[in-house]
Amino acid sequence: MTDKKEPVYHFVQNTLKDDPKTFFKGVLAVFIVNIMIYYMFNPTYAVIALVLTILSLTEIFFSFRYILYDDRLVVDRFFYKIRHDYDYYKKVSLDKNGVFLSPYRISTRMESFRGILLRIPSDKRNEVYNFLKSKIEPLDEASDHSIDKTEE
Repeated sequence: MTDKKEPVYHFVQNTLKDDPKTFFKGVLAVFIVNIMIYYMFNPTYAVIALVLTILSLTEIFFSFRYILYDDRLVVDRFFYKIRHDYDYYKKVSLDKNGVFLSPYRISTRMESFRGILLRIPSDKRNEVYNFLKSKIEPLDEASDHSIDKTEE
């Protein structure tokens, strides 16, 4: 699938630029953890711990790219790319950090694993939320009404 169409929205989130305080807290946490492991164990474990702590904090250390098209969403992260059509998602909700897309109509425990949080800047958050709500949730309402008509 090629992305030849023009995107409706395109955001790049980089913690160093957007929230430097959080970035430096992450750097400090990685530094402290690795110094402790270096002195408690040995340098080999410190290197392994360094790699694992950086990989566990990818949202802080690497930039993400969110591209919203008319028919699909593309999230380009450091190690992988997520491409989904809007019909994969069933629910859109606002979060304090952005817009959360869930593949479930009702809240479940799996929602945080299967859904995706788009970290949209606060000035564009409501605009993107309305756009996604118009693309995702009317599809559910149309399918719900078609089920009701078949029952009658």
